[in-house]
Amino acid sequence: MKLKFKSSLFVYAFLFFPLLSLGQTNIYEAYIKGHKVGEMKVVKEINDEGIKINVDTHIEAHMLMNITVDFKSSSTHMNNMLVDASAESRANGHLKNSVQTHFSNGKYQINLNGKQKTSSESDLVGADLYYFEVPEDGQTLYSLATGELITKKKESDKEYYFIHDDKKESHLFDQHGLTQLTISHKLFTVTFKRKD
Repeated sequence: MKLKFKSSLFVYAFLFFPLLSLGQTNIYEAYIKGHKVGEMKVVKEINDEGIKINVDTHIEAHMLMNITVDFKSSSTHMNNMLVDASAESRANGHLKNSVQTHFSNGKYQINLNGKQKTSSESDLVGADLYYFEVPEDGQTLYSLATGELITKKKESDKEYYFIHDDKKESHLFDQHGLTQLTISHKLFTVTFKRKD
């Protein structure tokens, strides 16, 4: 009886283990001048609809003035192409940007803070995909937070950066994806380090 139970458990685990391996969660701790000021949680799920990525960031720093930053985004990629996304960023509780992006009829429809625009690009990759993999050459990178295109630059095989929204964002990768993100702003520099 014990052998039959163990066999059934083994078969059950074997059949459903691939489903469990199709998701990944990365937690990044945020630091300013060596002090922990917040956290970012990035979740990737793979299913029949493609790749879904959710990002949830909260930073609260006490410097010359108190700074609170919140960012949330959700996106869907199919065949490494962005097809749908929404993002919202807040600073000190006030809405900074609200962006909805949808691919339809060969173009991207972008709603940025209530204003509609169309991008002629037909194959964008959301910047959030890069939390899990090294950027490929030739991909057009898109900021979910601002609805703008980004030009990435390579510093080494595992290090890339881009200038965006008056900030330099440096990305350091290892074999498991993004290990460190450093955002250099005029007022401060915040570094996100992945918890392993």
